[in-house]
Amino acid sequence: MHSALITTFKQRLKQILWSAYLVMQPWVRIAMLTVATIWRRLMVRTTFIVVTGSVGKTTAKEAIATVLSAHFPTHKSHGSQNHYDGLFKTLLRLRPWHRYAVIEIGLDGPNQMKWLAWAARPDIAVWINVARTHTRSFKTLENTAREKSQLIRSLRPGGLAILNVDNPYIAEFIPPVSVHSITYGQTEGADWRVSEAASVWPERLSFRVHSNGEEARVETQLVGKHWLPSLLPALIVAREAGLSIKQSAVALATLPPFELRISPATSPQGAIFLRDEWNGSVDTLHAAFEVMREAKASRRMIVFSDVSDSKQTLRKRHRDIGMQAAQSADAAVFIGDSHAHAVRGAIEAGMSPDQVWGFYNFEDAAHHLRSEIRAGDLILLRGLHTEHLSRLYLTMFREVTCWRTICLKKISCDICPQLSAPQKSDHPLVQLTP
Repeated sequence: MHSALITTFKQRLKQILWSAYLVMQPWVRIAMLTVATIWRRLMVRTTFIVVTGSVGKTTAKEAIATVLSAHFPTHKSHGSQNHYDGLFKTLLRLRPWHRYAVIEIGLDGPNQMKWLAWAARPDIAVWINVARTHTRSFKTLENTAREKSQLIRSLRPGGLAILNVDNPYIAEFIPPVSVHSITYGQTEGADWRVSEAASVWPERLSFRVHSNGEEARVETQLVGKHWLPSLLPALIVAREAGLSIKQSAVALATLPPFELRISPATSPQGAIFLRDEWNGSVDTLHAAFEVMREAKASRRMIVFSDVSDSKQTLRKRHRDIGMQAAQSADAAVFIGDSHAHAVRGAIEAGMSPDQVWGFYNFEDAAHHLRSEIRAGDLILLRGLHTEHLSRLYLTMFREVTCWRTICLKKISCDICPQLSAPQKSDHPLVQLTP
C-alpha cells in the first residue's frame, strides 16, 4: 500500500512538472536559443554546415561528419537531435578547436526554421529534399518547401547552398543573389551528377559521381538508391574543404547504415532483417518497398503495421499497401486492427494465401515470426516509430515482456530498460513519456 502511494505520487508529480514545462515552453525555448546563439557566435574559427530535409537528413549529417572527421576536428549533432533541445545541446558542446560543425535541423511545425537557422547561422546550408512528413502541420508540400527554404535564406553573404535538384520543389527554388549555390543529383546539368547507381541486395549502394571533368566510383555500406541525396553533399562539402573525390570516397565507404533506417541485422535463425522502424512516413515506405522488390533472397518477407502522412482512409491505405507488398515480396505479415484489409489486398494482387498472415497485436506476430522465419529470408521490418516494431526483431534474442500498443519514448527498444522488465499492469496499452 505504501509503495503504491509513492508510485502514484511520483506519477502525479511528473504530470504536474510536464504540464508546467508545456506552459513555459515558449520562454524556455527563447532562453535556450539565446544562450546557444551567443555561444555559436564565439566559435569564429568553426565552419558551420547545417542540413535540412524532410527525410534522410540524419544520414546526410552522418555522411558529412564521417568524411570531414577523417581529416579535421569535427563536431556533429548527436543521433537525430535536430529540434530546439537538440540544437541547444549541439551548439553548447562545441569547442574552439572544432574546425567544422555539422548540424541537423528538423521541424514539427511552421515558423520554426527562421529561429533555428538564426541560432545556427550556417556557413554552408544543405537542402536534400521535400517529402510528406508532418502533414498535420504542413498541409501542402509547397508549405513544407517554403519553410525549409528559410535555411538557405539565412546564409551569411557569400555562404554556400548545396541543393538537390532532383527534387522538383528544390529545383524551382531561386537562392538569394548574395549566396553561392551548388546543385547535385541525377538530373542532366547538375554541378555534381550521379550515374550508374546500383543497389540490389545483397550488394550495397554504389555509384559514379562526376564534377568539373573529375569522376570517381563510390562504394558504400548503405542499402537502397534512395540514399543518394543524403550522400552527395558529403562529397561536395569535402571538396570545399580541399579534399579530392577519391579521398572523400574512401572515408564514405566506412559509413555504416544509421540504426533503424533500413539497417541490416542477422537473427539467430540466419534470416536478415532490414530494420526500418524509425520513420513511418509514406514516402520512405516506397523506397523500402523498392529495395525489397529488387532484392535477391530465397524468400522476401515484409512485416508491416502502419504508415504516417497518408491522406487515404485507413481501409484503402492498408488494402493498397497489401497490394504493393505482393508486388515487392514473396510473403507478408500485417499487424493491427486493419490487418484484414492488407491481407485481402496482398492476396488479390497475387501473393500466395499461405504466405500472408495477419495479427491484431505485436506479441502474437512475434510468436509467429519466431516459428516461421528461416535461414536465407530477407525481412523488411516496417512501422510507425511509436509502435516500436524493434521488439519483433529483439524477441529473436531475448525474452520481451513489453508489448505496449503505443510508446512515445524516442529511443530504440534495443537500449530501453523496460524491454524485458516485469510489467506492472496486465494491460499496459500506452506509455506517456515527456
